Amino acid sequence: MRNPIPPSGYYLCNRLGRIYLESLEETIGRNGLNALLNLTENGHYIDNPPPADLHMGFDLATAANLNRTMEFIYGPRGARGLALRSGRAMYDRIVDAFDLPTGFNELAFRLLPLQTRLKIAVPALARILTQHSDQTHRAVDRGTYYDYTIERCSVCWGQEAKTPFCHLIAGLLQEALSAFGRGQEFRVVQTECRAVGAAACVFRIDKDPIA
Repeated sequence: MRNPIPPSGYYLCNRLGRIYLESLEETIGRNGLNALLNLTENGHYIDNPPPADLHMGFDLATAANLNRTMEFIYGPRGARGLALRSGRAMYDRIVDAFDLPTGFNELAFRLLPLQTRLKIAVPALARILTQHSDQTHRAVDRGTYYDYTIERCSVCWGQEAKTPFCHLIAGLLQEALSAFGRGQEFRVVQTECRAVGAAACVFRIDKDPIA
């Protein structure tokens, strides 16, 4: 790949990096993932994926290069759909790999009213992803919606664009909200993007499910 995004010095933990690669493989297949890794000069991950540990070892630029190359191969529209699907595939893996700190066991949490579940679980997801990366995730209650902000977003790191394109994160949030809402779907829209010139990436999460 020409002009790869250089190492950032900021990291996801290896376990999150492994989850990211596994989710890409689920979406585009083993051959597709191998092609992405080779094109981004990350072919060493083909036979030696990141270990499932908490060491900060998966550079944000690695994820950014994979995302950028996926758009080069599949085009903007195709890459958007694949990124959304990959993000959705990440959620269950994250929950399996990390304890979601809601303060309740799964059954007790599922019996809570919907808005209480969202109030607890959206910030809890942000805390997990902040704790295990050099990104900062924050969820701010705006009344009828949440602003979900990511500083140092790995998807768009080191890139410039005319419109927001962190579709992988949007897919992850969509799947998380569907899980919190017991199968209901919620609208997630990226309103700001670092690649477009904003200070951070921001996603609006509507509190009411899509009718």
